[in-house]
Amino acid sequence: MLLADDHAMVREGMAEMLSLNEDVEVVAQAGNGREAVALAKETAPDVVILDVEMPVMGAQAATTHLLRLSPAPKIVVVTVFADRRLVRELLGLGASAFLTKGASSQDLISTVRSVARGTPGNVIVSVPREDYDAEGPAESELSGREAEVLRMVARGAGNKEVAQSLHVSETTVKRHLSNIYDKLGVRTRGEAVSKAVSEGWISSWDISRDD
Repeated sequence: MLLADDHAMVREGMAEMLSLNEDVEVVAQAGNGREAVALAKETAPDVVILDVEMPVMGAQAATTHLLRLSPAPKIVVVTVFADRRLVRELLGLGASAFLTKGASSQDLISTVRSVARGTPGNVIVSVPREDYDAEGPAESELSGREAEVLRMVARGAGNKEVAQSLHVSETTVKRHLSNIYDKLGVRTRGEAVSKAVSEGWISSWDISRDD
């Protein structure tokens, strides 16, 4: 695991806490996003914990660069304040989880473990309700699989192509799309993609990336 936070005390405290667990090894620490990317290239961590506000390179840019590595690490983003648009943007970029610094140490450990053993496309959001904005987290949040389907649709994939890529039936893909339409309050694929981009569910980079 690699930790990236510009506050040394926070970073070192987190490293010490995580290292108490036998199945967790902190291989490197970074004080900014650019350093995190460089160290990730050297150490190939399974998981990278990123602070949102860092000098030189923030979490959004760092996430983009980290996910271009091979193998790409899973990314857990942490921040003091949980903004719904920011959560959606970072998950849309490919982060696996989002935690506020108000979460407990057990929340962090369990999230790291879940992310480390998870399959691509899993999305774990661990944000205490009181840390959200006034609206609170919507019950209609897309699931990890629904977000994955929507990203593929945004790139122009048809139902058959999505089904083959995800190793599911076309009927399953259609069911996911129906759920997506209901949650976003739209009727067509084009409307779903347009609203998802405007609301921060997926990003323009996410649409254009070549997997």
